[in-house]
Amino acid sequence: MLPFVALVLLLTNSAQAAESSFSEAKTAEQSLAALQPYSIQYEVIHDGDNVGTASRNLIQLSNGQWQLAMESDISYYFLSDKRQETSRFTVEDKQILPLVYQRYSQTSMRSDSTLMQNFDWINKVEHGSYKKKEWSQPLKPGYLDQLTQLTLVRENLLTQKPIPAIDISYRGSVRHHEFKVLGQETLNTKKGPIKTAKVQLKETQRERQTNFWFALEHNMIPIQIQRIKEGEEQAKLVATDWK
Repeated sequence: MLPFVALVLLLTNSAQAAESSFSEAKTAEQSLAALQPYSIQYEVIHDGDNVGTASRNLIQLSNGQWQLAMESDISYYFLSDKRQETSRFTVEDKQILPLVYQRYSQTSMRSDSTLMQNFDWINKVEHGSYKKKEWSQPLKPGYLDQLTQLTLVRENLLTQKPIPAIDISYRGSVRHHEFKVLGQETLNTKKGPIKTAKVQLKETQRERQTNFWFALEHNMIPIQIQRIKEGEEQAKLVATDWK
């Protein structure tokens, strides 16, 4: 188990990224503590009720790149929501480089939507599309997508380094995310008590916050995620199984 005294000191700094050959990237990938394949199953809780399931998994592809995927299937009274997200990325000089991010969502009473983002690190430009909107914007070192940001958070927790402020490229704009370590907490899970590091992401511009619980003795995988908006819990993902 990592010494927790070091964890409470984790805070700001920033990341950088570049482009190189596959052999160089593969060597760098192996040096990241967070890059170990995993699979997590969650139940989704809303107002104390189990309203669906979700999963999150990380695998390494045959070409040496990595793929992070998340799926959710929620049903609550007349509302249903299904989402699939994937992020394919590589690593160079210990920095995460997102390559392709896509999200497909299917929600009752709304039209289905697909979000696509392609990160061209050679020309330092991102091309994306969402519904009828298309964009191209400059790609700066350190930009991540919605999924890969937690990989960077986990890496800094595992290596006992400050969690950087992270710029998320999203729908043609950039969101600035800052994380704060709140302390250590033991969760009672279906697999027994698990010691965790609790980390909070506060998005002041969107009046919401997200709390993450990372398992100290299981390579800092996120075993619980809670979304709060305007002071009230919207939903909580609670891990039921992982490997």
